[in-house]
Amino acid sequence: MKGSLEETLQCKHVLRWEERFKIAIGLGEALDYLHNQCSSPVIHRDVKSSNVLLSHEFEPQLSDFGLSMWGSKSCRYTIQRDVVGTFGYLAPEYFMYGKVSDKVDVYAFGVVLLELISGRTPISSDSPRGQESLVMWAKPMIEKGNAKELLDPNISGNFDEDQFHKMVLAATHCLTRAATHRPNIREILKLLRCEDEVAKWVKIVEEDEDCFDDEVYPNSNTELHLSLAMVDVEDNDSVSISSLERSNNSLFSSSSSQELQS
Repeated sequence: MKGSLEETLQCKHVLRWEERFKIAIGLGEALDYLHNQCSSPVIHRDVKSSNVLLSHEFEPQLSDFGLSMWGSKSCRYTIQRDVVGTFGYLAPEYFMYGKVSDKVDVYAFGVVLLELISGRTPISSDSPRGQESLVMWAKPMIEKGNAKELLDPNISGNFDEDQFHKMVLAATHCLTRAATHRPNIREILKLLRCEDEVAKWVKIVEEDEDCFDDEVYPNSNTELHLSLAMVDVEDNDSVSISSLERSNNSLFSSSSSQELQS
């Protein structure tokens, strides 16, 4: 094994574009298996680059199922009082209200896609104010049609522009803030594999104006999420938000606290 995707992106190896796209497809297939092909759906709940192990042929393997749980075929989501996971990858509906469905894995997959595209970490204290979050950094560039500015400058050689635009479009849809508007992983895979008409996905973005949708989860909640992520917590540790709250973390407002516990 070559180690994790996180280590490979940050330390060991400059991934070529074809390797990055291969990893994106392979990770999407792993999530599709968990969500749609197991006898009972499995929600991983901690999809992140450090939990993606790479073979010498750059085949990704999703690891660490310590936070995974059974999904439901009958209910749209379940409520978890203790919100666990890794800052930078948590879907808004999970972070704010404890709502768990396969869509939380789809959101985290979108963050990993941005990592593959940009080579950046999900949360960086070294970035300028307002750009500490990879999602918050990428969002304005995508909205303004400047997606190529996201591309990792360390990528050597040619890259497939068509694949690049599909991956950006897939990440945009994965990171839709309202879970009800967020596609499932099978739909995202169809987009990445060119099994679906790309024009349809572009039209959805244009009609919605903002596929990151703030309608349900206000910007203030995003800022709270980022503030918590910058707390002195060891990098890449999975954390329980409710345990942070119990330790009287002053970054929680009373209203946010009530929302988490509802």
